[in-house]
Amino acid sequence: MIRSLSLLIILIISLFQLGCGRKKNADPDSQIETPIQTEITEIFADSAAVVQIDKFFELEQTMEDIQKEVELLRNKVLDYEYKPPETDYTKQLKALIDNPPAAHKISLKNGSIIEGTIKKDKLDYLLVNTDVGLLTLNKSDIKGIEDLILPTPDLVFIGHGQEEAFDSFRLFTGKVMNQGNRRGDFVRVIYNLWGENTQLLGSDSTFIEGSQIIYRSGIVTDTVLEPNQSAQFSVTVAVPDSISVTYVTRDVRWEMFD
Repeated sequence: MIRSLSLLIILIISLFQLGCGRKKNADPDSQIETPIQTEITEIFADSAAVVQIDKFFELEQTMEDIQKEVELLRNKVLDYEYKPPETDYTKQLKALIDNPPAAHKISLKNGSIIEGTIKKDKLDYLLVNTDVGLLTLNKSDIKGIEDLILPTPDLVFIGHGQEEAFDSFRLFTGKVMNQGNRRGDFVRVIYNLWGENTQLLGSDSTFIEGSQIIYRSGIVTDTVLEPNQSAQFSVTVAVPDSISVTYVTRDVRWEMFD
């Protein structure tokens, strides 16, 4: 009995040693794998650190600095003054004189329309200045002519006129002429007398002694001036002889009625 118990104890101890031996054989493997896992973990950690270092950068300017620069540029744009290019009025005036606008619209029998200025009006033809040059048009081919620029009067003084000083007034006489191509109606001459400090000392006007005409309304007047005609005037301005007149200005005005 005792011998059997001893054998059983020996058998249990042997099995226990065998089991412990297997566990001890597994431990070296686990001890080998642990450093590998640690190295892998460290490698990934280093790689992550490297990636983070590569992506990280410092801003040269902060958002506040950028906003300040934007505000500065906005102020510069607001303060910017536009300076248009200088216009050469002399060149434009010369071009206008060399190429004046068309004064006539000429309709031909074939349906064509020519715009230009009639330079010569002969018995059988017209010489017309156009944008493409001078054109000769036979009057037999012309259907009608229309004025593009309405004729206007152009009244000017002839000479300086005469001035006479009296005790209480001054008398101005002279002549005016209509250089335009239309009649001037109710032609009036105005004289102004000025003092040393540009103060107006006296002023008056008068109508010319022109041609007589009856308007459609029935009004009759003799103050019109036909083209290429002249007329006399006489203006009296009340001013004492004791007052010193520094200079005199004059003007001629007119109306236009059908």
